[in-house]
Order: sequence, then structure tokens, then C-alpha cells
Amino acid sequence: MLGRKSRSGLAAAFVAAMGLATAGVAQAIPVQPHPVATWQTNGRVNAIVVSGNVAYLGGQFTSMRPPGAAAGSGEVTRNHAAAVSLTTGALLPWNPNVNGTVRALRVVGTTVYMGGAFTQVGGVTHTRVAAVQATGAGAVIPAFQASASGEVSSVVASGNSLFLGGGFGTVDGVARPNMAAVSTTSGAILPWAPAVNGQVRAIRLLGFPRMVIGGSFTTINGSSANHIGAIDGDTGNSLPWKDHTTYNVIGLASDANGVYVAGAGGGGNFAAFNPGTGAQNWLGGTNGNVQAISVVGGEVYVGGHFQVYCGPQRGQHTCTAPIARDKLLAVDEGTGNLTSWAPGANSVLGVFALYGVASNGDLLAGGDFTSIGLRKQQGYAQFTP
Repeated sequence: MLGRKSRSGLAAAFVAAMGLATAGVAQAIPVQPHPVATWQTNGRVNAIVVSGNVAYLGGQFTSMRPPGAAAGSGEVTRNHAAAVSLTTGALLPWNPNVNGTVRALRVVGTTVYMGGAFTQVGGVTHTRVAAVQATGAGAVIPAFQASASGEVSSVVASGNSLFLGGGFGTVDGVARPNMAAVSTTSGAILPWAPAVNGQVRAIRLLGFPRMVIGGSFTTINGSSANHIGAIDGDTGNSLPWKDHTTYNVIGLASDANGVYVAGAGGGGNFAAFNPGTGAQNWLGGTNGNVQAISVVGGEVYVGGHFQVYCGPQRGQHTCTAPIARDKLLAVDEGTGNLTSWAPGANSVLGVFALYGVASNGDLLAGGDFTSIGLRKQQGYAQFTP
């Protein structure tokens, strides 16, 4: 295995050797098919976010253990939230101690915002949304007192506003079905109140105030918008979005080139949309749900509980021309064409979280797996370019 300290230099050498350094056109640099050594979890990872050289994890796990260690060996308690160094793979002291599932994480400066199904953080009541320190042990920030009546699936922030998406009816006791905005400092409810008639599973900011949302809804502000649409983060008004999906949207990723959708339905589906117009650029199908999606280094990475890729078409439970891809696959960002990356992962339900690290090209994966990329590694894995 390559030493961690040398990999950035090797990546640069690889780019130069391939004639990419002066090409003037971005070309894909895929990650390796085998993960590097890092601490692992004893259960599912649902959410991953990176700040600096720290990866924050949220999920359904209750402990972490060293790389290569068998289940039950070297376990260190980390209830539903933990942090790992990206440079060394070591477990960090950050330990908010959450009493239930964490579904969403967002880092803003020195604060980590969490959403999920929990009711306590650090032994103190915080109902489904909370704020903790990003450093040290992850102490609860007591001034932040937002609460939601149902599960919070996504959190994003801009300025003094924290936007929440999920399956709730009220926030801070005020009617806000499925979407709301609260103060980043106090958690107090803000006037922003778009009308969304179903669960919001994912939110992406596309250059504030434009945001795109995905989920199981069929209308936004009273107008048809099946499963995906755009909203103004200042007013809550609907914004133009051309194409929609026939399937529930489970996850979203984005960069300057596109918005990328992970979804269920008829097997599983993933697609790329123009971030300005909302027009669909390409699509792909699998034989099981696509539960996670990310983009980094010119590649779109897709995770779920599928076993095969069905081609550039809608998902099918039984594909007519299957190509083996067990829980993970990658396609070219511009064309949607399948690439050769095929690390594979085990477990029935597979991969639930993917995060591409723009600063170094890493890809982080989370889920139910106990083996991934031919390595014994449970819950969390780090792939490098």
C-alpha cells in the first residue's frame, strides 16, 4: 500500500505522465479500486462530510475499531457519530454521543450540524437536529435549540440560515412540513416556508439563493414537481427546473457541471441534470436502489444495493444486458458512460453514503458492508486517486 504522505506527489506525477498537466481540458482521474487503511465502524454509516483533513461520520454504529481488526476487537465507543483523520486514518477524539440514528451532517466553520432521528446529544435533549463543536470532543452547543417533529434527512447552510429537509410536520413547534430554515446560532425558526407535499431527502445549494431538492414529493408551492425541483433560498419561491423523475430521489450531488441524482424505482436509477435549466443530460439504471452519489475528479460515483448496471436507461429489476457492478460503480461525468472502476462491496443493502473530497480527489464510502474493494473493512472506507 502506498504511504499516505507520498500520495499527493504521486498523483501529480501520474497527471504529468499522462499528459494532463498542460492539456487545458479536465480529464477524469479515478480512485483506486482498493481502500487505504483507516478506522472502521461496527454498523451502518449514513452520512459523511469533510472539513479540512477530517472526515465526520454519522449513522447507526455504536463503536469504531482499528483498520484490519476483527469485529469485537479494539472497539472504542462512538455512538452514531465519529471523526477520522484523512491523512492518517486514525480515530479522532470527537465524540458527540448521540442516542439515535444520524442521517445528515454539515460543517460550518467550527460547528457541525447534525440531523436524524435522535432525541439526545451529549446526554442533553436535542430533538432530531443539533449543533456541536467541530473540534475537541464535539461538545454540544447549548445556544442552538432547534427541534423537529420528525426525522431530518438533510441539512445545508448559507449565511445565518440552516436549511432542513426531512419527513417532519413542525420545526420549533411551528408548521413547516418537510422543509424549514432556522437560525444557525439559536435554532430559532425563520419565516422561509416553501410548501413541499412529501419528504425531502436531499438539498444542494447551487450558488445561493438557488437550491435543488430531491425526495418523494410531487408538488412544490402547489405546482407539479415530481421528486426534484429548484427553490429560492431567500423567498422560498419555486424556480425553473425543466425535467423531473418518475422515481423517488434518495440523494443528490453537484458541481459546476451538473446535478447528479440517486434514486429508487424499477431497480435503481441515477441521472445528470443541467444545474441551470434542470434539463436531464444522461441517465443510467441498475437492478437495485441507488442510495448514494458523489462527483469528484471528473467521475460520478454511484452506490446502493444493486448487483449489476443495466445501461444508459431506466433501472430494471432484471436487466436485459447486465454488467456486473456489486454495490458500487462509476461513470464519466460528461457522458454518463460506464468506467472500469468496480471495487465491489458486500452485504444485502450495501452503500448508503459517498463523499468526494475536491481538495485531493479522495472518495469516501459508508454503508452496511464488512468488505469493500477486496479489503476487510466495515462501515467506512477511503479510496485515494
